[in-house]
Amino acid sequence: MSTIDPARFTHLHVHSYYTLLGATAPVSKLAARAASDGLKTLALTDAHALYGAVAFGRACRSAGIQPIIGMTAVLPPIDTDLTGLLNLSGLIVLLADGPEGYRSLCRLSSFIQGSPERQAHALLEWDELKAHHTGLICLDGGRDGWLYRTLRAGHPQAAARYAGRLGGIFEDKAYLGLEWQTAEDTAVLHEAMAIGGRFGLRPVVAQPVYCLEPDEAALLPVLAAIDANCHVDAVPSDPARTVHWLSPQEIAGRFAAYPEAITAVHDIIAACEPCLPDGRALWPTLNLPENQTVAEVLQAKASGGLAEKHLTTNREALTDNGQSPLSNLPSPEAYTARLTQELAAINRHGFAPLFLVVADIVGFARETAVPVSTRGSVANSLVAYALGITTVDPVANGLLFERFLNPARTSLPDIDLDFCSRRRDEVLHYVRRTYGPDRVALVATISTMQLKSAVRETAKTFGFDEKGIKRLTALVPRGWHPDPRRREIFDLDAVLAQLDDEQSKEVFRIAVRFVGQPHHLSIHPGGVIITPGPLTETVPVQFAPKGFLTTQYDHHDVETIGLPKLDLLGIRALTVLADATEMIRTTHNADFRLETIPLDDPATGDLLARGATIGVFQCESTGAQRTLRQLQARSVRDLAVANAFFKPGPATGGMAKAFVRRYRGEEEVSYLHPALEPILGPTQGVLLFQEQVLRVATEIAGLTWAQADRL
Repeated sequence: MSTIDPARFTHLHVHSYYTLLGATAPVSKLAARAASDGLKTLALTDAHALYGAVAFGRACRSAGIQPIIGMTAVLPPIDTDLTGLLNLSGLIVLLADGPEGYRSLCRLSSFIQGSPERQAHALLEWDELKAHHTGLICLDGGRDGWLYRTLRAGHPQAAARYAGRLGGIFEDKAYLGLEWQTAEDTAVLHEAMAIGGRFGLRPVVAQPVYCLEPDEAALLPVLAAIDANCHVDAVPSDPARTVHWLSPQEIAGRFAAYPEAITAVHDIIAACEPCLPDGRALWPTLNLPENQTVAEVLQAKASGGLAEKHLTTNREALTDNGQSPLSNLPSPEAYTARLTQELAAINRHGFAPLFLVVADIVGFARETAVPVSTRGSVANSLVAYALGITTVDPVANGLLFERFLNPARTSLPDIDLDFCSRRRDEVLHYVRRTYGPDRVALVATISTMQLKSAVRETAKTFGFDEKGIKRLTALVPRGWHPDPRRREIFDLDAVLAQLDDEQSKEVFRIAVRFVGQPHHLSIHPGGVIITPGPLTETVPVQFAPKGFLTTQYDHHDVETIGLPKLDLLGIRALTVLADATEMIRTTHNADFRLETIPLDDPATGDLLARGATIGVFQCESTGAQRTLRQLQARSVRDLAVANAFFKPGPATGGMAKAFVRRYRGEEEVSYLHPALEPILGPTQGVLLFQEQVLRVATEIAGLTWAQADRL
């Protein structure tokens, strides 16, 4: 076969840089290369895990490529008398032919990554493979597979037993992966094909791809040395082995003697269907009262919450925690109408389960005295206030629900919960107990190498001592600045000109190519998911500290496949407040509660006006203290204004200075148009808050909510 139709061919054994410290290609570049070569499909088979599966699927769809999701795994020997091979393992390539195959991959990768011991020596046991092979296509791993290795070592009987084992598990979905490197491989390949044929293993081209360009192959031993924390010279490598991307025509020339192996590639392509979850929301299973829907339960709880706060009933002579007369609040009809509007929007989007889960978690924290607070636009929701999630009345404070849940929104709204950092684990354990330990996982982040860490890691593999490493890292710009104009620019040529020895120059040449390369999996500071069934039916997981599981996907990818991410953050400021409260109870007032401090407390106002706010969350920077002094801030509303000043718009657009001048009476309040006065009146005619931007966009400019949200 001298030519290949690219539409009928693809690479089936492909590693991206999500084979951590084992390959170099970003998934976006793999998809782009496939498209430029005319391929219609492409497989991703990273080692032992599915870290890049969702990102790969997204990149392929953007490039017009159909993704095939897979992974490679290594199997132990099946015989104990394989001289010279007992310390080795044999590679296989697993491909999902549909959703069931994806679930099998999730289970197998979760098994491999399920403990620190297995993570250190990733090995897939034969029994586990047999138990979870449904929906999978299996390819023997070419030069690194047991068939090739046993034949090269002179163990044809062991090779036959191995082929029989694979054929027995996968039947007509078992293939012999062909990898051709040199003429010496020809005899072994023919022998392997003969043995494979006896057990139904059809040959298929599976030339491995670990990088895109030939010159990138030299980076692989350096990455392996970083992974093993050793000198690069200690890493075994075969410079003659082809591990870069080959075009369809290069494959045609290399495998011209094996036309049936090229044809089999198309058969596998035809057998594989889309397998990743389609992104529809996957809510946890809730324990609801009999014969009640999620929407009905949410409505009942929210209505009951407002009634308890006396916001929808006759409230004459009642007071709100002794702080402000309820008679000064908007009418009960305003609350009832707002609640009806919000519930309709929440149910229309299908977000009712989110509110019930978050309310349950916050309820546990309050019942057990775990300090808890919320942040962000969830404070704009009356439903959240009624359920006890937030403590701010959005109707009384003029907060727009649409800022939290825009009518045109399709993604999940964010509800961030802050807990005392010392007691956050109590909340996590409650979530696991309530929803099931096999259904709750922390969310991962992928930690990547930045320039300084890349230089440090690369220098170590070249044998530099700590003094030499510090000399090299000192040449790297110190850090990142939020203002692009104030960032130090890294100039590789300028750095190379400062170096005298060639080895130091080579460290930098290599290190700059590693910037953005995934290094290891970390844990998101607050992200938690809860799945409707066992985790591995939806997402691959792995072992994390403290006995928790963590997803193999980052927070973007778990949301892409439809898993709502809850943010349960540990905040030290809440711990400080709790400790201070306890000291007051111990030494001054046993009945003291933070909630009883009046919002107009004069002593607190004096501290704010002086900017004496060291240790106060979001108010302790030099700029924040200066703003508080300029405003002579004394109230909660003053704090809201001061905090808004530090958002990019007001801070860089001159609005903050205009507000201070008008607030002090140094400048007359004016409006660009009289219609703006009802919106900008509370802020001296200055545009400060996001709610104001949304109102101007919709009420004045006539934009839709979707357009206003984009604005």
